[in-house]
Amino acid sequence: MTRGRARLRLRSAFALLAVLWVMTAASLLAITMRVAAGDAIAATRNRIHLSRAAWIAEGCVEHARAAIGDALRTEQRAASAWNDLEAVVAAVPAADGCEVGARPSGITVSVNDSIDAMRGLLRAIGEAPERADSLVDALADWQDADDSPRLGGAERAWYESRRRTRPRNGPLGAAAELKLVRGFEQLSQLDSLVGVERERIVLGRAPLAVVAALPGMTSEAVARVAQSRAAGETITDLTVFANALSGESRDVLLAHYAELVGRTAFTPDAWTLTGSASAGEPPVRATVELRIVRDGTRAAIVRRRSWP
Repeated sequence: MTRGRARLRLRSAFALLAVLWVMTAASLLAITMRVAAGDAIAATRNRIHLSRAAWIAEGCVEHARAAIGDALRTEQRAASAWNDLEAVVAAVPAADGCEVGARPSGITVSVNDSIDAMRGLLRAIGEAPERADSLVDALADWQDADDSPRLGGAERAWYESRRRTRPRNGPLGAAAELKLVRGFEQLSQLDSLVGVERERIVLGRAPLAVVAALPGMTSEAVARVAQSRAAGETITDLTVFANALSGESRDVLLAHYAELVGRTAFTPDAWTLTGSASAGEPPVRATVELRIVRDGTRAAIVRRRSWP
């Protein structure tokens, strides 16, 4: 009898333990489902907020583009308006939570353009000639299709030995990619001076370091550009500009005149309109970017990008 009772108690204990395990598992399942449902609801809410932010940003840049079109249709101010779109865009009332800006083309040196231009830019920011040569060799190795390093460059083997991203073997996709190239990691001063678009440099707007990277631009010529800007004067003729220089600087510029004409502009060829907007709580942010060119009395879109 005693043994029977012991067995009964043992079975009861096992049954109770099983019930407790089932209850625990059910509770955990319920919590997991609740968390998953909460995550799904949050993800859906974020997508809704992100869509709303994207539509707000789209509306903002289109509102700005309409204002640009109005300015270009006003014959008396069309040329000056295109040259100073920042002011036109800044005067447009923006929707709540929306920011719009305009940035001209022709103010950076393209990392995918002439190696000589990059060498000139590096020297303009104070890099020694030998160091500049080594950096441009590394950049050229990053872009070319082979794995044979130049004298001062670095190819795939160098990057792999240091567990770094391997060379693209093609044009850089974004200016930020330059940080992956050996030697460029610490050159933060280049961040605002380089891009990936092949653009004509606007003499009246580009940073002086970018102007100095142009062929034929001596230190005297760069200083004259700075003086013209300080005086509020606009350079509209390279021949007139050259004739205002001393004999040596004039000769250097004229020796590169044909190339310089092809690589410079007096007004931006294009502008980049960027609109960003937030929605929701916590806020999510969306950005729309338009590259526009002047087409008579309107601003024509030649590229549209958005993120995230």
